[in-house]
Amino acid sequence: MSTRRAWLRWLGITVLVVGMASPAFADDGGSPSYMSGALRKLGRGIVNVASCPAELVRTPELVGRKDGYPAALTVGILQGAWNGVVRGVVGLTEAATFFVKFPKQDFAPILQPEFIYAHGDWAE
Repeated sequence: MSTRRAWLRWLGITVLVVGMASPAFADDGGSPSYMSGALRKLGRGIVNVASCPAELVRTPELVGRKDGYPAALTVGILQGAWNGVVRGVVGLTEAATFFVKFPKQDFAPILQPEFIYAHGDWAE
């Protein structure tokens, strides 16, 4: 029994020493890896395709906040329909080309805002 206890103690000390001696890696804030950029682009494309109908709600609400509700019921609805089509096409493009660094030499979003809903409110 004491031999087993000695081995467990030795193993515990070894794991502790090796764990403390391992180097620490900090995030350098550099560019994301190819795989993480590609997967973010794929996810962004899928979310934009799924959320493109929400532009019919989002855009009139944002126009209403800025210019009043008569403008939201006229111009806002037309802009929302157009923005929904654009977001859907951009989402399809991003989902289809997620493995390519397109349109720039990184995986930057084609459309701003990247997602239509962020931080508990509509993204502007």
